[in-house]
Amino acid sequence: MNLGQLVMGPAGCGKSTYCLETYKNLTNLKNSVTMINLDPSIENLEYPDSIDIRDLIKIEDVMEEFSLGPNGGLIFCMEYFMDNLAWFDNQMDLKEKTNLIFDLPGQIELYTHCSLIRDFANYLKKTTEISLYSIFLLDCQFIGDLGKFFGGTITALCCMLSLEIPHFNILTKIDLINHIPYSVFEKFLFPCHEIFSKELHEIIDPKYRKLTRSLVKLLIDFSMVQFIPLDLTRPEQLTNFLDLLKMPME
Repeated sequence: MNLGQLVMGPAGCGKSTYCLETYKNLTNLKNSVTMINLDPSIENLEYPDSIDIRDLIKIEDVMEEFSLGPNGGLIFCMEYFMDNLAWFDNQMDLKEKTNLIFDLPGQIELYTHCSLIRDFANYLKKTTEISLYSIFLLDCQFIGDLGKFFGGTITALCCMLSLEIPHFNILTKIDLINHIPYSVFEKFLFPCHEIFSKELHEIIDPKYRKLTRSLVKLLIDFSMVQFIPLDLTRPEQLTNFLDLLKMPME
């Protein structure tokens, strides 16, 4: 059985780099891989021999024809894709039944305000024999802004609960914070720790403190979100992570 990865995360978190490095890692180990780009707004695509949603619909054409903004255009493109899954099936028929890597858009609306990505994940589970995972990436530089990091953590939780498939959270670009002692960095890998709540209390506007405490309590009570640090400049770390994905299958 092969792996399927739904790769998501905010813009600039390194999704495309992760997808490309995963492709190189798997092919170096003689595994066949199919790359699927489902982000119609991506500008420079470096994936070899990939399936590309832009061959089906272009966001620029949608925005111009229907006078939509970037987010509205993106949702229209994804709805059009879901209405034309026969196109995706035809593209897949031309590929080997193999490891699949999906580069998804970063807009959180797709995971919180509509069911498009969840519906697609359910479609994959019904029509393929891959072991499907969701991979949420967050730029490690978010730890420099505790409020922003907390927002990223809540976003990771929303994606996990929305898709209802095995889920991993990754902190990317770890090579940029090698100067930070692990004792300081460790609490960001397990952001449900009580000290996290105290530090947020000091910087959050008083009128949002009750809401923030409730969200932190949710994370603490269920230990729902943890992060795996990943330095893509060290290929062995990516290999170890991909081995982790394979473990439930064996």
